[in-house]
Amino acid sequence: MKRLAAMVRQLLVFFMLLLSFSLVWCINNFGNIGLSEIVFTLNMPLKGTANSYFVSYFLLAFLPAAVFWGIELLLKCFPKKRTYSLTLSIGKKTMDIGILPIRLNWIAWLLVMVIWLGQIIGIADDNFELYAYVRSQIEASELIENEYVDAANAAIRFPDEKQNLIFIFVESAETSFMDKGNGGLLDENIIPELTQLAKENISFSHSELLEGAAVAPACGWTMAGLMAQTSGMPLKLFKYQDNTGGVDNSMSKYASFMPGLTSLGEILEKQGYHNFFLAGSDFAYAGRKDYFTQHGNYEIWDYNSAVAEGRIPDNYKEGWGFEDARLYEYAKEKLTALAVQGEPFNFSMLTVDTHAGGGYLCELCPDTYGNQYANVWACASRQVSDFVEWIKQQDFYENTTICITGDHSSMQTGFFEDYEYDKHEGDTARKVYNVFINAKANPVNHKNRQFTTLDMFPTVLASLGAQIEGERLGIGTNLFSDVPTLAEEYGYEQLFAELNKKSRFYDNNILYPNK
Repeated sequence: MKRLAAMVRQLLVFFMLLLSFSLVWCINNFGNIGLSEIVFTLNMPLKGTANSYFVSYFLLAFLPAAVFWGIELLLKCFPKKRTYSLTLSIGKKTMDIGILPIRLNWIAWLLVMVIWLGQIIGIADDNFELYAYVRSQIEASELIENEYVDAANAAIRFPDEKQNLIFIFVESAETSFMDKGNGGLLDENIIPELTQLAKENISFSHSELLEGAAVAPACGWTMAGLMAQTSGMPLKLFKYQDNTGGVDNSMSKYASFMPGLTSLGEILEKQGYHNFFLAGSDFAYAGRKDYFTQHGNYEIWDYNSAVAEGRIPDNYKEGWGFEDARLYEYAKEKLTALAVQGEPFNFSMLTVDTHAGGGYLCELCPDTYGNQYANVWACASRQVSDFVEWIKQQDFYENTTICITGDHSSMQTGFFEDYEYDKHEGDTARKVYNVFINAKANPVNHKNRQFTTLDMFPTVLASLGAQIEGERLGIGTNLFSDVPTLAEEYGYEQLFAELNKKSRFYDNNILYPNK
């Protein structure tokens, strides 16, 4: 029994060590997201995840935990009654401070475990809003029920001549990478090309400068960001009792991804658009492929497509798939083919080089700033701008609107440690980049607005010349109009607090309408 108890204690020590180092690893890699993303990701297949993340976790979380655990086991070999002391000298006075015996009794050991666990919980709450997530599983809100506009039943009128859409999601793009004079956080602007595009075209902002969209709860990671901007709804997953009596909170066991939702792709498909999505990663990751094929019948071309077509070798992988330099070349090829099909198209694409973890530094990226992530962003800015210039030279550009946004704000938290901001305050936090080029609508006011990425859904439709009765879809508001957004009506604090809560309407009408 004593031996079993000792084994249990040691396993708990290893678990606590692994939990501690895992928490540090998560903070360094995903420090500005909520626990909802972690829950969602853990419930989805890991297929498509960049190998670097597995290596990083092993080296910076599992291995240090194992090493410290091994040291702790070695210390157990010392005599049970042996104690140690520290000698402090203050002037001429010295003081010996005894240290606990290496072999702690059960009471002392439990006390250490409790204090240790309390520290972990406190840090987790500070970085991932643990308590808010727990409350969200209990408290309910009627905000979505009261404010939701079902796009399936909304009156949306398109112009006779359909406008093509090129929707570019730039991984982690935010205005913080600009200099302070333009609304960013930096002393030197590392994305001058993206800044210039925003200045020369329509870019919605929180101020007179270039400050983009706030990120609402359950919208702060790639799948959630894509869904927010194409449906006006957050990606909220809660534990659900299925027909077999089992409990699940993922989409991985369900044939339908948000079956009660009507998205941008579905609206455009009904208008005769060809929906196409291009990505340099495995698009099955986190349910992205399911969402876009089920909501708009998108043609998907991703990392797996490149391998299947022999464009890259089977064992070729840079980061999450293949680099953006290749992606833009494939984009030009696909756009050229879509343009001659004789039907309007919705060409969406997702870049990946600027993903957290330092980003991917390709051969096109010189060492300008002495910081890899800064160099990656400078390179990404040039590549986006070059791609836009190429589009402008094409015959189809006259009838094409370009929307460029970030999918969410950057998770490379260490890059911003030296800058003052409060990530928990929606009206002062870092903002997601946006710009509309060759839009077929003029904004009533695109400055000094309070809005989130949820508002992009009706705004993108309006940029194509579509007229939306009531100017709202999902819980998003058309920013070209003068109708107040929910952020303007409720304020960020109240809006975010309500969105953090469980919504029975959401569960019963969006997530599981057939259950």
